[in-house]
Amino acid sequence: MTQEIAKTVQLAIDALPEDLKTAIVLREIEGLSYEEIATMMDCPIGTVRSRIFRARESIAERLRPLLDTPQDKRW
Repeated sequence: MTQEIAKTVQLAIDALPEDLKTAIVLREIEGLSYEEIATMMDCPIGTVRSRIFRARESIAERLRPLLDTPQDKRW
């Protein structure tokens, strides 16, 4: 099951629009701060936060069937 979840997460990340993918990878995989990401992506911190939120929501939607998570629960 763990491998299936990891594969689903990777597929979900790969399917994201480039701006969301870049933001989530820099935050969750590279461990950069919001400020560092904003500088790298040349955008406001609020935009970075929004992109990361939307990326997480998209990934969570793909994981729901595997984790049997109710629709009204965020993560």
